[in-house]
Amino acid sequence: MNEEDQFLGIVKNGQFQLLLPENLAGTSVRLTAIQMQEATSPESKEFDLTEFEGEAIMVQGRESGEWIYSAELIDEAGPILTVLVQKFFSR
Repeated sequence: MNEEDQFLGIVKNGQFQLLLPENLAGTSVRLTAIQMQEATSPESKEFDLTEFEGEAIMVQGRESGEWIYSAELIDEAGPILTVLVQKFFSR
């Protein structure tokens, strides 16, 4: 993986369900602003995704297990684009 990767997914039940990259599709991850090497729990700076519930979002960061560290929100889709993303990836 690159140092920082981009992830596309849908927020469902407060969790970020990945669609891309394909090798992680279907995985639910949590987002944190903490860097991987920080000696703090990732929960201390976990993103609250409730405002994005049901939306497609794109995030940049470093994936490790159930977390994306150094997470930054790149973009969020409106309702129309979210439906298109869901349709496209449900094939």
